Parts: sequence; C-alpha cells; structure tokens
Amino acid sequence: MSPETAPPPFLERRNDVIREGPEQARRSLSPEILSCAIADTSLALQRKYALALSRTSHFRLRETVTTGSELEKCLERGDVHLVLLDIYLRGWDGVDSLRKARVRYPRVDWMILSGDDDPDVVRGCICLGVFDYLIKPFSVERLERALNAYFQYHQGLTRRANPWRQKDLDMITSLRGSSTRVLEDPPKGIQRKLLEHIRICIKSNREAISASAFGESIGISRSTARRYLEYLVETGEATFEYDISSVGRPVKLYRLLE
Repeated sequence: MSPETAPPPFLERRNDVIREGPEQARRSLSPEILSCAIADTSLALQRKYALALSRTSHFRLRETVTTGSELEKCLERGDVHLVLLDIYLRGWDGVDSLRKARVRYPRVDWMILSGDDDPDVVRGCICLGVFDYLIKPFSVERLERALNAYFQYHQGLTRRANPWRQKDLDMITSLRGSSTRVLEDPPKGIQRKLLEHIRICIKSNREAISASAFGESIGISRSTARRYLEYLVETGEATFEYDISSVGRPVKLYRLLE
C-alpha cells in the first residue's frame, strides 16, 4: 500500500465493545471515547480530519470511507457516534441520502464538511439535525472546536441521570453553536481581568480540577469559580468530565483545552 492510499496510522480497525447491563451502563459516568467515521473522497482531507481527531482525547477513528456504499456498510456494523461527511460523497445523493440515513440510524450524529455554500443545501442539512456545517476550506482549529463542542453536547445529553433543570438544558443546547462563536466582551457578571487570571491559572493545572478546589486555590468562592469555568465551557475554551470516585453526586472536573 502506497503512502498516498495508506489509512491514518492510528486508525482502529477492531470493534471492541464492553457489554454492560442496563443498570451498570446507567451508572457509568466516566467520559466515554466516541467513535467517529470520516466520509470524504479526498484522502488528503481524510488525513486532515484524522489529525484533528487525534489531537482530542475524546474520539477514536472507527473507519475512513470514500463512497456512499462504504459508509452504509460502516453504519450497518454499528459502533459509530459521529460521521464527518462530505455531502457530495461518491454514491451519496446529497441531502436526500442524509435524510434516509437519519431515519435508518437515528442514534448516529452528523457533521457536514462541504464545499457547497448553497442556502438550500445548508438549510436542508440543518433542518435534518446535523450538529454543525463547515464550509470548505476551513482550519483544523475550527474542526477541533466543533469536535470538542459535540463531545460536551453528547455527554451532557446521554450521561445525565437526574431530571433536567432548564438552565442546564439551555447550556447543553447552546453548545450546538459554540464552535462558531467569536469571543466578544464577556457577559454581565464576568469580569475580564478575573477571567484572564482564571484562564492562566487553570492552564497551569495539568489535571482536571473541580470548581471547589479551583476556587480555593486562587481565593474565590466555589460559586464564582463554577460560573467562570462554565463560561469557559460555553465558549469552547474548556471541557469537563465527571469524577466518579467521589461519594454522592459525581463532581464536575474542568480542564482548559489545548
């Protein structure tokens, strides 16, 4: 196999799934690794997207495909959370094929990476519930922001055991647009000087940290620390995971994205 046709070196061809009982699965709150398929005719772009996946700690590359039939077989095998799709993949009839795939695989999420800026195509994809639509050419950093936002969105929706509160649901649904958000002046209640100080301090922590521990370390209250950390999550600058080793309700641990 030549270098031009070789798949990315970390492509995982095995499909190792740990079978859990319903109760065990419901209680498992540790961050999961999401499985992603890349569907694009261009091998160069496949490598670019694979690089973005490799620079996150939340995804594994399940498979790369270049045609609609290959993608169909990949989805039939299961174990795919997210597809990075060129809407004009060979053997894929644009929005119509996406609509049919959404019906056949309702638990699979989609991110469109396309050179098509036609309003009807973009609107059709958005109306079908794709998480994001990136118009080619775009930077690896833009894709990474979208991937991190999707991970937080997925975890927030699928790992919650308690009934929803409106403010929590609002935060999760806002993640769908957070990867496109340009950082502006912080909202009321967020002081720029303290925000910059928090960015510097949390970046110096190699391990994820709770709002309580972080607030204590820099001399602010837990509620203030949580407000600022949640703002960083909302803007796509930070991510969170759950500490399942703690007693009682799992504790949120925050980490600034690289």
